[in-house]
Amino acid sequence: MSKIVSIKTYDFRFPTSATLSGSDAMNPDPDYSSAYVEVKTDADDGITGVGFVFTIGRGNDVVCAAIDSMAHNLLGQNTEDLLDNMRRAWDLLVGDSQLRWLGPEKGVSHMAIGALLSALWDIKAKRAGKPLWRLLADMEPEELVATLDFRYLSDALRPEEAIEFLTDGQRGKEERIDNLLRNGYPGYSTAAGWLGYSDEKMVSLCKEETQEKGFKLIKLKVGRNVEDDRARPPESGHGGGVYAARSSVADACFSKVSGAW
Repeated sequence: MSKIVSIKTYDFRFPTSATLSGSDAMNPDPDYSSAYVEVKTDADDGITGVGFVFTIGRGNDVVCAAIDSMAHNLLGQNTEDLLDNMRRAWDLLVGDSQLRWLGPEKGVSHMAIGALLSALWDIKAKRAGKPLWRLLADMEPEELVATLDFRYLSDALRPEEAIEFLTDGQRGKEERIDNLLRNGYPGYSTAAGWLGYSDEKMVSLCKEETQEKGFKLIKLKVGRNVEDDRARPPESGHGGGVYAARSSVADACFSKVSGAW
């Protein structure tokens, strides 16, 4: 038997606003950041659970404080009891009577809970000697559904229905896992398409991401100006960046996302 003995938060920030990396129509000057938490137990295995949530700068002030405010709910708890019943871990965090007023299933509270739960799942996966995706894939449908809170879902999806869906999904699972292990999972690059980049930088990075790094999918940010979002040639005076990016790597697919809302 072991207990949770330490929960420590870290505030990581990167000055991405200096280069406009990460910029989009609603967030023109983000500093990509992470509210990062480590959960330690007194077990002899020395395993530390890690969780984090993403912010774009000063949001870290608020999320780190929220994680610290919730930590007392887990400190001193029996680790094995929580790992064997992850729904109980969720209930401990969302059931904090004073912090419930701020959420808990939305906003900053939800983000802080997510970081702490991720750290517990990290411990569970490390103890099993598996990456987290494989741990989840190997769980029985009933076991996986038991980790979830259906309080606000049951009108649309009941636990027994979720079990049925997951049971149906077992067919072909091993083949899909084998394909994933052999071929990997396709990813896309966001590095080239930040809204604050010049056309020249966007084109250069599109070529680098596709020709040197092998990406076949590129995400471009849009939404600041509808004319700029249209794929018109540069000489028209509108949308040169999007058109130029598409023209520079004809064999790549582009996704234009994250406009104003």
